[in-house]
Formats: sequence, structure tokens, C-alpha cells
Amino acid sequence: MENLLRLINGLPAEQKIVIRETPKNKQTGNIRFLFTFLDLLVRGGIFRMDTKPKEALNILISERFTFQNSEINSGTLPSSYSKWCAATHEGNYDDVRKDISKALGIF
Repeated sequence: MENLLRLINGLPAEQKIVIRETPKNKQTGNIRFLFTFLDLLVRGGIFRMDTKPKEALNILISERFTFQNSEINSGTLPSSYSKWCAATHEGNYDDVRKDISKALGIF
């Protein structure tokens, strides 16, 4: 939790923040969960960002987050982000968004 607070306050994390949410397909981590989490956490959200902020987001994710048992593949972040944007636009992550909002206390 301390690393998350440091990240939110713009300070370097002392170690990577581990995402332990496991997707239904049993992969090591869920990048769509992380995108939704950051969309709620970042002022203005991360949905449909321009190129420069999106590149900064990819660097942030690669440098500050990891999945429980593996690193996040930075090479797949752009396509994963595009798929997440399309699915979010269609409302496919509304339940995940509600659950994360409730956990963060931002209903």
C-alpha cells in the first residue's frame, strides 16, 4: 500500500507494485484490471489517451507494476490498451469498474 501511495503522490516507488488479481484464463496477471484500476485512479482517466501520454503510461506500468509471478510484457501494452479501450467503450468492464470503485471508496 505504501508504494501505491508514493506512486499517487508522484514519488518513486521503492519496489514494484504487485497486481495479484488473476484473470479467468489463469494467466499470471490481468492487464485489463490494471488499466481499469489506473483509469479510476488517474485524474481524467486513461481512456483513449493521445500518443505521448500513452507512451508515458506504458513506461509507468513497465517500471512500477508487476504481476504476481512475472513481469508485465511491455511489448504487448499498446495492443492490450487498444483492446481495453474498445471493450471499455462497449461496457464490458463495467462490473470490474464497479468492484474497483467500491474497493477504493469512490463509488
